[in-house]
Amino acid sequence: MSASTQFAPGRSTSVALIALFIGLACVVIAKETGQIDNVMAKRGVGALMGLMMIVTGNFLPKLIFPLARGTRVGAAERLCGWILVLTGLTLVAAFALLPSEDVAFQGAVVGLIGFAGVGLTLLGSGGSVRRDGITDPAEPDDSGALAYRSARVRVSALFILHGIAWAFAMFVADAFFGDGAAVWMMVAFTIANTLLAIKFRKQWFPVR
Repeated sequence: MSASTQFAPGRSTSVALIALFIGLACVVIAKETGQIDNVMAKRGVGALMGLMMIVTGNFLPKLIFPLARGTRVGAAERLCGWILVLTGLTLVAAFALLPSEDVAFQGAVVGLIGFAGVGLTLLGSGGSVRRDGITDPAEPDDSGALAYRSARVRVSALFILHGIAWAFAMFVADAFFGDGAAVWMMVAFTIANTLLAIKFRKQWFPVR
């Protein structure tokens, strides 16, 4: 089997994520049209984000570039996948069972702790994506093509997780500062997302 056929983006994973995004849209529409109250909307959004973390954490370690599967970086990424899955499961339970008055804040704290665990694990690995070859997508052979495709999906997953982390941060800010904080958090998120896009632009538009 060639390197170019070893990587499969996972159609079922893509379908699951699309379905979850549709679910988020449905929750927002239901809240805006008065079908559900604000607390129920937060429960729904939080639980769906937990499910996104489960799906992403499940498939992300499978995208480790083959040359890095036995390295410390590969082991760290597999551990990050487990952290995401366990955090997602905890979030689903938390948003379903915690008392209504603090559900958004407490659930968001759980989510941010999970993301902190992922960040510390990656920092502790002492490595970066450069070690598994995915930042050199211009190689002409099958290995380079595989690395490029893997990189694109991994970066897509990063943007999904980045958005979820900011949503949790917005929940926390709302608990401390009220609705007025949402505008400033959205401005900060837009800036951070733009910087991420610049950082990983080579994974989307490689230099040939």
